[in-house]
Formats: sequence, structure tokens, C-alpha cells
Amino acid sequence: MNGIARLALFFALGYGGTCATRQLLLGDAGRGRNVFHSQKCILCHSVNSEGGRVGPDLAQMVDQGFTPYRMAALLWNHAPTMWRNLEQNGIARPNLTRQQAADLFAYFYAIRCFERPGDEGRGKRVFESNGCARCHGIDAPVSSGVAPARSWQSLDHPILLAQQMWSHPRAGMVTAFDQSGTPFPQLSAQDLTDMLAYLRSVLNRGENGYFVPGSPEEGGELFVTKGCAACHQGSHAMEGRPTRYTLNDFAAAMWNHPQRTAPDSVPISVEEMRRLVGYLLSIQFFEERGDAERGKLLFRKKRCVACHEVPSSGAPGRQTMAGQMTSYDMMAALWKHGPKMNAAMRRKKIRWPRFDAAEMADVTAYLHGYEFKRRQPANLR
Repeated sequence: MNGIARLALFFALGYGGTCATRQLLLGDAGRGRNVFHSQKCILCHSVNSEGGRVGPDLAQMVDQGFTPYRMAALLWNHAPTMWRNLEQNGIARPNLTRQQAADLFAYFYAIRCFERPGDEGRGKRVFESNGCARCHGIDAPVSSGVAPARSWQSLDHPILLAQQMWSHPRAGMVTAFDQSGTPFPQLSAQDLTDMLAYLRSVLNRGENGYFVPGSPEEGGELFVTKGCAACHQGSHAMEGRPTRYTLNDFAAAMWNHPQRTAPDSVPISVEEMRRLVGYLLSIQFFEERGDAERGKLLFRKKRCVACHEVPSSGAPGRQTMAGQMTSYDMMAALWKHGPKMNAAMRRKKIRWPRFDAAEMADVTAYLHGYEFKRRQPANLR
């Protein structure tokens, strides 16, 4: 059973209630960064202080609950203000495709906006209490043949540290912990972030690395050829897990892998790591669900029916949108048709509706038009 089939089975068996399920495009964070620049988003918005000041720094707006639904809702709610600012500043309005919307989401998710910065004090405690300082040291190795922290080439990002450790022969490291009678250190995502902040501080090294996940399609192929798929199936499958992993979460999971895998794993290069992470990031959002019944009520409550159920208005009816409305489709439609829609609503004296993430999920489920079914008890025998 391939990854997509396993993911579909998860949702078929693992979700109770009334819902409509739709497949999302896989987003590419690298392409998303290009879209952010080519579509001139950077003229108004900044990411980590890089870019314009007309709109807010997007890195300060994203939290751990960031999903395609939330991104669609944020864009929708702020669209009239954004259009006004674009016109006042003489900037052409972007015309996003749904693939570009998917790529932008992957980019925003990948830049680690919502992860807590590293703390040097906590990082020093992590480095010392987990036995790292006992062998590596800072400027010189404490144990023979062990590289000191100063020689590490991977202090810029937890993913790079995990990649270096994964591709390094780990038998000696695991054996050293076994001989000392202490367990191999299990580090959280925050532990890794804090430890790297501490090491960069004491070594007087800035954070120069910029890790952008690679192609999810190529990463999916690597997931198979590197042997990951052979183990990550059934209860260990990566697809469809309810937890949303950050890049640092992926790094911590790979760091902690020696407890569960052979000491000498298949090496993974930095470029291969980029592609694998791109795949793992994207499949977290491969499927999205919403309650079509609630969406129908919202469609009326928000007065969408005033145009979309009146043929003479020129607005597309639900039957036109059926089968093609996901969060990414909603974003694309917003930028393509939004200003005209906003003008029509002003003429009808209808306020521009606002949506939260859950409402956006339900409305798009209703517009998508899939028949929703209540899950029947699964026979797993």
C-alpha cells in the first residue's frame, strides 16, 4: 500500500463525525520563497525583518496552530486592507494559482516562525547534563578521536546537526554511552535549539544557515529508496499523524533514532535531507476536512448566498465550485476575483465577511460539494 493509500485509509477509519475530505496539493517551500518575492509580497510584508513595512512581519503572526485553513482565513479577513494598500502604493495585485498558494504555505510553515528562540543558559545545561561535554568539549576533545564542538559544521540549524549525526558512524557514540552506563540522550526540539544557541554563543558564531526544505515529490521517492518506508508503515507510518511537526521536531526525531535503528544507518546528504523534510512537512497537510453541514449554515449566515445563489449577479454558483474548493483554491480565487466581489458587496451594502480557521474549513467543505457520510464502525479483522 503506497503512502497516499495509507493516508486515505487513516482518514477513512480514524475520523468519526460528519465531514467532507479533500486532497491538498503538496507545497514546495523553496518555490514558495520564490513566489513570495516574484509576486511582490515582500514589498509590503517582511519575514524576520527582511522585506517591506506596509504590512506586518509575517514571522510574528504565525503560531503553532498554522494550517492551510488558517492561512486562507487570514488572507480573506485582511484582503480588503491589502488591496487598498496595494493600490495606494502602485503595486500590481498578485494573481496566485492554487499551487503557488500551497507553496507559500509550505514556505511560511518552514521558516520556523512559531518556534521559540534558543536559550543559551538552557542550552549549556543540555550540553553538560546529557554528557555531550564529557566527550566532545568545546575547543578540544575530552575523549580521543572525538570532534570538539568548535569543529562541528552544523551549528546553524537543528536539522543540519541531525543530518550530520545521522550520516556519521554512530556505533562508537552509542557504545560509549552503553559503557558509561548512561542512556543515549533523548533531546526535544527545544533542547536542540537551546544547545545550538549556547554553542554559537561560546564559539562566537552567528546563525548563518538558512534551511529551506526541498521538493516534496523528490523527497517522497527518497523516503522509499532510503528504506524509511520499509519501517514507517502501519502504526509507525508518518502520513496522517495528528501531530503537526516543525522542522525542529523532525530534527529531534532523527537525533533520537539510534534507540530504534541500527547504529550504522544509510547516510543522508544535506540535499537529501532537504528533500525528505520537504516531503514530511507537506504530507502533514495532504488531507483537510470540514463539516459541510455547518458550512451550509455559514454560507447563509455570512450572506454569501446574496450573490452566489443569484444567477443574475454573475457570481459562480456552488455547482461551479464543486469538486475544486480547498483552502488553496480559496486563496487563489480570493486574489483573482476578490476585488470585484468586494465591490459588488459594497453596492449591496453587505459587509465583507470574516472567517476563523474552523469556519473556513466548513465553508470550503460545503462549496467543494462532496457528499458527507457518517463513519461506520470499522471492521479491522
